[in-house]
Amino acid sequence: MRRARLCIWGVFALTALVATVQRGVLSRSHTTFPIFRQSFHHLVAGSDLYAAYPAEQGNRPQDRFKYSPTAALFFAPFAQVPFAFGLLLWNLLNVTALLFALERVLPPAPAAAAQLLVFPSTLAAVQSSSSNALIAALIMLAFAAISDGRHKLGAALVATGALIKIFPLAVLTAAWGRPNRLRFAVTVIGAFGVLVALPAAVSGPADLLRQYQSWWGMISADAHDLAFGYSTMQLIRVLTRGDFPSWPIQVIGTLLLLLPLGVRRDAMRDPPSRLQFLAFLMVYVVLFNHQAEFQSFVIASAGMAVWFVSGRRTVVRAVVVACCLIGFTTVPFSIVWLMMLSDLVLPAPQAVRRTIDPATSTATPRLDLVA
Repeated sequence: MRRARLCIWGVFALTALVATVQRGVLSRSHTTFPIFRQSFHHLVAGSDLYAAYPAEQGNRPQDRFKYSPTAALFFAPFAQVPFAFGLLLWNLLNVTALLFALERVLPPAPAAAAQLLVFPSTLAAVQSSSSNALIAALIMLAFAAISDGRHKLGAALVATGALIKIFPLAVLTAAWGRPNRLRFAVTVIGAFGVLVALPAAVSGPADLLRQYQSWWGMISADAHDLAFGYSTMQLIRVLTRGDFPSWPIQVIGTLLLLLPLGVRRDAMRDPPSRLQFLAFLMVYVVLFNHQAEFQSFVIASAGMAVWFVSGRRTVVRAVVVACCLIGFTTVPFSIVWLMMLSDLVLPAPQAVRRTIDPATSTATPRLDLVA
């Protein structure tokens, strides 16, 4: 098992290296990492993070920084070194964080299987220099920390992830029905407060306030973009030829996300069910994100992989998973998400339920929970 693990980690590291050569040495036409890198310099200089910088970041409408000012500060280590080296560090951070997170929530053999299943979408994410593999890792690590009762770590991971992309906020559902919920809520608010104010150390409070005002304007404009992305809302708009806002479908999706927590509150306290809910949540945050991109599906793929290796494995499930691996499109992931919902709301009888057994590589997940 150790040799297999080293091989998997080696393949992912090689992928990061190849993507770095492709995007940072042979060509620099791809704009994602330059946008990340320049955001730190703009923050320090007091320039508007969310303005257009055609000479630095490209001249397309999407060639703009869209993350929080705190995220711009997070990119400091990658902005202070030569371009190609910074890109290599960024790519390695993404792939190693994802591999580590899968090993954190699954036993060795299922974790290795999940890592192989998520490789195609990881390749797509790394080739685009996106942050999605890192976000997937933060979601899993935050969920595990909250489930273990490590509230400070969980709050810090949720806040860190949410200030890069909003997805990790959904992890707060992991606190549903857990003890010390009020204390955890205060911890989360405190973590957000510290991280939101942190960029003032390099930009000053007044400039930081202007950055947040500009960021809000960017977010508000994006919310009205109905033609972009691979979300469930966009799929329904295409199929119905309709033109309606995203929020009604997002509300329905959120209610379905919370349904298992309401109808099976006691069952959601056992490790296998909570692991399945984690997988369910990871697919949700992509399908119901109105700005979901092709490379965002590494998050959904990680959830799909956790669900497949830790639950019942049937021919039908294998076929649907294969469709996800081939295309990473909204339709097969929507089918997977509905199957996950069925598992959580209408679980199979105990006699035929299959969970992972560490001793046989098919066992109770590593997601340790506080009773």
